[in-house]
Amino acid sequence: RGVSLRGETLRWGVSDDREALLMMSFGILMIFAAGTAFTPAGLAGLPAQRTAARHASARAGVFDFLAFGKAGASHILVSDNARAQRIKAQIEAGQVNFADAAREFSTCPSGAKGGDLGTFGPGQMVGAFNDYCFDPDTVVGELGLVKTKFGSHVIKLTKKP
Repeated sequence: RGVSLRGETLRWGVSDDREALLMMSFGILMIFAAGTAFTPAGLAGLPAQRTAARHASARAGVFDFLAFGKAGASHILVSDNARAQRIKAQIEAGQVNFADAAREFSTCPSGAKGGDLGTFGPGQMVGAFNDYCFDPDTVVGELGLVKTKFGSHVIKLTKKP
């Protein structure tokens, strides 16, 4: 017989509706957790290197479904593009890591947190910054340069929407 939530003893020996609901919720959570081990690339057999970068966010945390449709990024805000390019080159050459560079060079308060902006929805950031983060061709983990009214940003996308 099927599962009934009318106070009867259920198939798994659960006798309370709240307990049954809790068990089902836990089961759904476990499905999300297990699902993060699989990337769309692995299932489709696409070239691993390019796909791993594009779908790095597919291996994110168990609770990332709460930020569905949102992007995540870290940035370093400086006054001019030449300085942003120098900082980006230093990070790519391995002379400094992104978080340390943000703490040292960024004029944004997020610099104290290594440049981490957390997650945000479409339209929550200034135009060019928003466009970069929500562009389907932007790769998670790669560095990009964007100029806005606030200055020049070295951006590292940390989560795809």
